[in-house]
Amino acid sequence: MNRTLEKNMCKLPDAVTNSEVPDLRERAEQYIDSGLQYACKSWHKHLVDEHTARTPEITSALHRFLENKFVFWLEVLSVLGAAREAIDALDVVTQLLEASSTVELANDYFRFVTGFFEVIEESAAHIYHTALPVSPQTSMVRKLYEPYASPLVRIVHGQPVSWDPAIVTKEYFCVVAVWSPCGRFIAISNGGPRTRIVDAATLKRLTILESPPSKTRKLAFSLDGRLLTSFNHWPEKFISWDLQAGVLVSAISPEQWDYNTKCSSITYSACGTTFGVLTHRLGTFALCTYNVHYGTHIYSHLVEGKVVGDIWTHGEYLRFAVAKPGSITMWEAGFTSGNTPTEVESLPLPGKFLRDSPVHSFHPTLFRVAFAHSRRIFVWDARRSKYLLKEDARYPHGISFSSDGRFFMYETRSNEADPWQTYLWKESPTGYLLHWKFDCEMGASNQLVSPNGESILEFGGGGVQLRRTVDPTSSPRKQDRQEFIVEFSPDETVAAVTRSRDNTITVLDLKSGDPLSIIDTGMRVHGQRVTGSTVVAADHEKVVTWDLPARDHVLNTKVNVNNSIQTVTTSCSRTHSLHSASISPDLHSIAIMEHIISPISYSLHLHDVPTGRCLGSTSIPGSSDERSWFTLDGCQIWYLTDEDKVNGLTIVKDSESDAIKLEHLGPTNQPQNTPWLSSRGYQITDDGWILGISGKRLLRLPLRWQSKDMIDRMWNGRFLALLHSTLPEVVILELEE
Repeated sequence: MNRTLEKNMCKLPDAVTNSEVPDLRERAEQYIDSGLQYACKSWHKHLVDEHTARTPEITSALHRFLENKFVFWLEVLSVLGAAREAIDALDVVTQLLEASSTVELANDYFRFVTGFFEVIEESAAHIYHTALPVSPQTSMVRKLYEPYASPLVRIVHGQPVSWDPAIVTKEYFCVVAVWSPCGRFIAISNGGPRTRIVDAATLKRLTILESPPSKTRKLAFSLDGRLLTSFNHWPEKFISWDLQAGVLVSAISPEQWDYNTKCSSITYSACGTTFGVLTHRLGTFALCTYNVHYGTHIYSHLVEGKVVGDIWTHGEYLRFAVAKPGSITMWEAGFTSGNTPTEVESLPLPGKFLRDSPVHSFHPTLFRVAFAHSRRIFVWDARRSKYLLKEDARYPHGISFSSDGRFFMYETRSNEADPWQTYLWKESPTGYLLHWKFDCEMGASNQLVSPNGESILEFGGGGVQLRRTVDPTSSPRKQDRQEFIVEFSPDETVAAVTRSRDNTITVLDLKSGDPLSIIDTGMRVHGQRVTGSTVVAADHEKVVTWDLPARDHVLNTKVNVNNSIQTVTTSCSRTHSLHSASISPDLHSIAIMEHIISPISYSLHLHDVPTGRCLGSTSIPGSSDERSWFTLDGCQIWYLTDEDKVNGLTIVKDSESDAIKLEHLGPTNQPQNTPWLSSRGYQITDDGWILGISGKRLLRLPLRWQSKDMIDRMWNGRFLALLHSTLPEVVILELEE
């Protein structure tokens, strides 16, 4: 395989997806013989155990292969429609080999494949056009394979330095999620009738399950992963699907249900024909079982005491745990019989804590109990009557064990103003040791550890993302999510960059990507404009102007308000919240938009920059996106509404009195010179492709760079700036003409 693999083996055309090559199958058969096809798709399946994988001959061959043929192997898998095999293969390498340089390579390549999986799967050519050029500067795959990159887009600014803490992030709105027992799939729901089944390594959507209009509250897989049951609210139903056949199996109305009844957990029998449900109502717990295929209720039993944790399957029975001060008791019941649950085992608990400290999590097979008391987290081993963890945690949230018990996890924060942080603890002979701590990007979200303990799913209203526990990456403290303000000079030589309402403007040379000047404006910037030699910035009360240094001047020059050449105070008082300021191309006028709280509306004030005098004002009814921009001739001002419609104002000057009026033009189509549309014909598709003027696929935006909102980007000639708030810094791209 090492002697055969090479770049563009199938002689594919540039900048196309695999589906756009009509004779792709014929090319694959011509250039990739059957033996090589099998080797590429299956070599990892022959590393059956640690002894085989760790022999010097195998480890040496693996290392040479990863160093010299990795991206060519990916290309073949992409052409064969087998890109998912790369994830399984790299996972096998990291599992079987001990810590070594080969494992480091495999971990880095795993991040490459999962981070760019969609483009690798869709286009073999864009492994070289997109995946390699956009890889982080410090990644091993970039260092080894950069000579093979064929970028069609130049990254002027914003090249990632290192891999993102999350393996992959998707914008799925998710309130309920569950891993399949095999760990290869995840079921996620937005809380409504739609449930997605996604790949557990890439979050790629595999299928969508639609149930009658209702609200999904619980999800549970059968033990073999074939069936999925959801508990839906309003109306109450247990809805089950056969995932292999893709059909609805049953929709069961629960017995004796009312508004106060809640579904706590669901578990399947080993044979997959029945499932058990734990419910609670006003502190009373009940156990119910149902036949999934016949859609019938089997029995219900009231449970004495407080059930902690979820119910679980134990052989042909289901079990649950009841906690009391000083003890925790295991109970067992059949799935199909109507016999009363029987007690099978009782173990000690530290009762002095449990009396006023509810149990937050219980691991059924290891009999480990997690609870909070006096702003501390405790993990108790009930079998050995000992603590495995005692740790400070002021605001504990999301406390849980992995299914194998190797990991224990919770979220906490020091005070209400601090960001939420996840603490992941790993099992050791002496208890749990801190394995990883990271900031939660979605706030107090929900988190699940995979069945094998190697990945964490974080989900909430902000989307879903995966992290790897076997390769923890340090996570920077979460930044304030504020959009960027970017202005390009008319001659396309420099760009001014700042975060909205930040006080620092960075002027970038668009040829080199290096900073020419860093300006400490001494104010919260709401708007700016840059020419080849001048920068103008505005806040709620003043407009400040700086001269830029000569282009051959020392880079990274630091200046502040004392170096400015002009400061003008605007004359209109600010009685409402200032949201944006737009400066005309000739630097003579500034349009300031204010937000009026009640009733919700906006007002726009036009000022003369040299004098600060207010030239005219007008109210803007309805909702706005709080941004405005001048036309190139400075005679009109356009603003964007929340519905992505454009409204315009014409600046009318009375010839006799020199008075200025702002006349409304009303809603219209986007004018061609809007900064959020390319005037040269470049486009961004809904699935993230940047298309050239002729429709050529120039780049597939990474998931982190994608946004459905067009105001999250700004075009200027052949340059594109990505502005959305999930980026750690602005991304500026130069596109192929």
